[in-house]
Amino acid sequence: MEIERIQQSISKAYAQIDQVKQAHEETLNTTGDFRLSQSTARRDDQISHTQSMMSQVNSEMRALRELKNQYMSSHSVANSQKALLQSRYQKVGRDVKALLTAYSNVSKNYSTQYREKLKKQYRIANPSATEEEVDEAVYNDDAHQAFAQAVSNSSRVQNATRVLSSVKQRHDDVKKIAKTIEELAALIQELSELVDEQQVQLDSIEDAVEASNTHVQSAQVAIGEGIVLAKKTRKCKWWFILAALILAIVIGVVLYLKLRPN
Repeated sequence: MEIERIQQSISKAYAQIDQVKQAHEETLNTTGDFRLSQSTARRDDQISHTQSMMSQVNSEMRALRELKNQYMSSHSVANSQKALLQSRYQKVGRDVKALLTAYSNVSKNYSTQYREKLKKQYRIANPSATEEEVDEAVYNDDAHQAFAQAVSNSSRVQNATRVLSSVKQRHDDVKKIAKTIEELAALIQELSELVDEQQVQLDSIEDAVEASNTHVQSAQVAIGEGIVLAKKTRKCKWWFILAALILAIVIGVVLYLKLRPN
């Protein structure tokens, strides 16, 4: 039941990731300060909702691990059942990790696109900037100040001023996405440790199951050999009985002949 619930949460989260992608596309293609502000707010709501879903899935996975550990420590559960259950837990763990990785990749992709947008806007403000200067301005945490400096030195002040107000929003977008990626990386690391932990336990259980199977096979061989030996013993017993009967008859005949009156 718990595993099925997590799988349903994973399916819903993938659908939510598609909503985030659409919101990113809208924000990237929106122009004008007011419209950009509205688009950014809608996108941030989608991201916040998605982050909550990701955290919820991860929390469900941690709770599931606790239940699994209780089950695995039970002496009333056969090793074969534990191995099957552990395998299912491990699979759902990989599914959650794949979900987080997919969302992280989406965030990284749009982070790259936002930076490319910033580069274009910087070149508008400072057409003579070298590629190194553009990269420094875009990847620097103080990019807004770099743009402001470019505006003050630009011969195209009118165009530069028009894009300057959106630059801070774009740069804030990049910083928000970077934070999202960091949070996802932490969740992925936690799940990686969980999957590794499950694999160690699964290997241990499989070894125990294999050892148990070996003992069963050895016992079956011993039983088979015992059956063959028993059959041989019964066969020999009947031969002994037959031989004893024949010997008794022979002795009886000899005695009869000797004791018979002439």
